[in-house]
Amino acid sequence: MIGKKVGSMVMDRFSRTLLAAAAESGLATITLSRHVPSFRRSVPADDEVVMLAHCLRPDGHLSGDHLLLLTRRRLVVTKQSRVLNRVRIDVDAGLAELVDVRWTADPSLPGVELAFTAGDVRHRFWMDARHGKQVWRVDALLARMFHRPSVTVATLAAHARGFV
Repeated sequence: MIGKKVGSMVMDRFSRTLLAAAAESGLATITLSRHVPSFRRSVPADDEVVMLAHCLRPDGHLSGDHLLLLTRRRLVVTKQSRVLNRVRIDVDAGLAELVDVRWTADPSLPGVELAFTAGDVRHRFWMDARHGKQVWRVDALLARMFHRPSVTVATLAAHARGFV
């Protein structure tokens, strides 16, 4: 048996971990149900969901509601258009395909900005958090999935002088 039996239904690893991640993120069931078919097309049934988050593009580019799904193997971002409520895939990449992954956790707002390059396109997303503890949890998850970028002393000094 591939999955765990719930009532008369067998749930695969993706479904079980998706439901747990959705509950943790506080997403409305109706929102999740609109995005699940797109996630299903991109993520294999045996993959495990690490994080699910509502997010926005900080630059206002491509307005609409976005959901960011991070699994052990893939990062998928879906977008629901505001006018027609259609859901489509905005980003779909294997973790090995992501380059220059960086994030900034800000518990005062609270939220996390995530930036990465997939293909030849640089993407930036702002993930809202309900409280500061959730910010640090997202920060820890990202640090586990991606190596935290190293910062040189010269870069720190340039930032301090305002040159970067």
